[in-house]
Amino acid sequence: MFAAGLTGAALLGVAPLASALDAAAGARLGTLGYGIEGTIGVNERLNIRVPFSVLPYDKDFEEDDIEYNGKLDFSTIGVLADFHPFKGSFFISGGLMSNGNTVKIKASDNTGNEEYELGDNTYTSDPNDPLKLRGKLDFDSLAPYAGFGWGNPIQGTSNWYFRFELGALFQGSPKIGMGASGSAQEQGSGTSFDVNGSSAEAQQFQADLEEERQSLESDISEFDIYPVISFSLGYRFSF
Repeated sequence: MFAAGLTGAALLGVAPLASALDAAAGARLGTLGYGIEGTIGVNERLNIRVPFSVLPYDKDFEEDDIEYNGKLDFSTIGVLADFHPFKGSFFISGGLMSNGNTVKIKASDNTGNEEYELGDNTYTSDPNDPLKLRGKLDFDSLAPYAGFGWGNPIQGTSNWYFRFELGALFQGSPKIGMGASGSAQEQGSGTSFDVNGSSAEAQQFQADLEEERQSLESDISEFDIYPVISFSLGYRFSF
């Protein structure tokens, strides 16, 4: 009898796993870009969600009187737990994101007329060997996420669902690497030099470039927390 009771209890525990699995798939759009998401229902209050988003974007901006072209290449995929405390639409979400967000910047001049203010010095490009500045912003590769919103992909009166979410991606303070190539002229002396050479002018240029890198890194330090707003539309099903 005891063995039979254990067997019955085990069957009761396995029965939910043998039944149809509630799931949903949808499209998403928001500040992390556009993409897709998949959701699996665990119970009446808990869903597991996997969102994936990408965002390619170009933008020009000015920093310390230097015109930069910035190219954003955002890519995130996460594993999130959505908790519905009232078994309804409202949810609290948390989990981890694989964070592939990067920003590449560049500044170049082929005319020899553009001025670059780096540190306390001003440089112009040599038309015969144009000066080019390049940089890359990186964030933590694994970032915690927390948010809340309304919409339940698993439960509802229709097979279609809509979800709205507000959250924050804790991606860490951005780290910037900068480099330069070509030749420049120091405005005071007019001497032309290879910016990666061993001359005193080149060494001063590299020191000024490092100062510019630190200035940029300081100005964007507040982006360690990235605000997330997203909308999702999808379809629920069972299998």
